[in-house]
Amino acid sequence: MARLNAQPMPEAAAQLASRTSSLLPRHATVSLELQNLSARPAADGANFRSLFEAELRKAGIEIASGAAAEPRVRITLSESARGMLLVTDITSGENRQVAMLPWSPPQSAGEKPRITLTKKLLWTQPEPILDILLLDSNSQMLVLSVSKVASFRLSGGNWMPGASASLVLPRPVPRDPRGRIERTPDGFRAYLPGATCAGALQPDLKITCAPGNETWPDAQVRWITDRNVLESDAVKGPFYTAANGAFAMADGHVTGTEAWGSDITSIDSGCGAALIATSTSTDRDSVRAYQGTSPESDPVPLPGPVTALWPAETRSEATLVAHNLQTGEYEASRLGLACSQ
Repeated sequence: MARLNAQPMPEAAAQLASRTSSLLPRHATVSLELQNLSARPAADGANFRSLFEAELRKAGIEIASGAAAEPRVRITLSESARGMLLVTDITSGENRQVAMLPWSPPQSAGEKPRITLTKKLLWTQPEPILDILLLDSNSQMLVLSVSKVASFRLSGGNWMPGASASLVLPRPVPRDPRGRIERTPDGFRAYLPGATCAGALQPDLKITCAPGNETWPDAQVRWITDRNVLESDAVKGPFYTAANGAFAMADGHVTGTEAWGSDITSIDSGCGAALIATSTSTDRDSVRAYQGTSPESDPVPLPGPVTALWPAETRSEATLVAHNLQTGEYEASRLGLACSQ
């Protein structure tokens, strides 16, 4: 999947100037103004204008000294939760044309991330981990695997194995299996493609599975039988994950941005709310916090591909499962946010 990389200002100015000059007559003389509606300093606006002017001149466009010449070109630097947006508005009489460019500026050397994305390893095992559920003030953990649900108790800082219950599924799980486990008032529920399983914790751990894809109460999504993707009445087409109105579609497209991989979720903590997204733009997977499409944390490198990224029981955490390519183990961790100093 293509990634929206940080782009130096000269490159952004050149790209916007190219889009702008393509809308202008050859050898035109234009008036130019810049409006900085972003939080970036005025010096950045002045620098961008100078770079933009130089690129227009390279394209054969002259800049008038006054503001009366037509066509009139106005550059607007704006930003929102989704990031920076560069716009040129070209007017000539009653005619108007617009050129736009989303821009992800590089982080300056002295600029620290607003938040830190933390990762705490909870459990590793050879069998794929589909999801985990923490109970009883985080002293009990249920691990959902392809073949069973296993219970663990926290003792002396270590997770000690307890009871387990086998999954008797009505049909085999699909390739690259995925699943979700959630707490219910009388126990827990596990959702897998083609099966919904009801579990009890007392007096003994047990689970019973039945055919069918029930809708998850919180997310209002459901599995598609024999596939590891989801569907919902709120979106057209199958998708992998969804968060904050964005959907990681099964065709590789993430609605609203091209910056992320196919796993997204959200965390809301004392540092504010953030969208958590995976990236496979380098030789190693990583996970990062965003506000809109703007990075809010440094990327956290991972030992291998992400196989699950789900919301946790509380909004302040998320569950991450990665396949460690060196050890072959599946590692389940909890992600959280810490306010940067």
